[in-house]
Amino acid sequence: MEIKSLMKCKQRDLENKLNVPLDHPTTKGDHREAAWIDFFRSFLPSKYAIDKGFVFDAKGGISEQIDIIIYDALYTPLIYTTDAGEKYITAESVYAVFDSKPKIDKSTLEYTNKKIESVTNLYRSNRGVVVAGRENPPRELTPIYGGILALDSVTPETIIEHVKNYSSIDFGCSIHDFTFHVRRDDNRHYLSMITSAKDETILAFYYLILEMLYKIGTVAGLDIRDYADTTLTQFKIERGD
Repeated sequence: MEIKSLMKCKQRDLENKLNVPLDHPTTKGDHREAAWIDFFRSFLPSKYAIDKGFVFDAKGGISEQIDIIIYDALYTPLIYTTDAGEKYITAESVYAVFDSKPKIDKSTLEYTNKKIESVTNLYRSNRGVVVAGRENPPRELTPIYGGILALDSVTPETIIEHVKNYSSIDFGCSIHDFTFHVRRDDNRHYLSMITSAKDETILAFYYLILEMLYKIGTVAGLDIRDYADTTLTQFKIERGD
């Protein structure tokens, strides 16, 4: 079976999950989030973890509740998990965050932008890492990408009109309409936006996410001493570098 046919099957599976008729708004929202999380887990390598929850930093900052978080599963610690399955994730470990909505429009774009900013505005440390016994210097902080996920959407022209003002939104996927990718300069100013064909929304989104993660590589090293300094009153972790 060719990959396009496989991805169409994946798209139909995701549509069927998102179209389940549920009346309670909270249950419906939880169901949407779980469907998208399952979708990401179905193709991302095991070095990435995908969950819902909160992002926090070493200075006491914490994000709004985030529907889908893609974060590092190899080198950064997971601090806490609630009984509801929500994770508390260190800011340094995050690759991308998404908001799940029934439809992409002006109000949901604005809401999603604020949620993404609650993550990107957090403090992040960057520490050198030791690989095969060799110390490597700290790398620059990697970008945290943000997006919106839905079944339906307003027109691309309407989205362009709004994403010019909502600088934290990088891409989105409306399963019934298109996938879009916003190109920005180094100062997060809008440059252009491209959209997929209607019958290739999931396939385009699949490649877009993998390309984004490839460009990031691995997140910068987390300096656990910053968290120790914030939470410990007497014991100190020595700083030798």
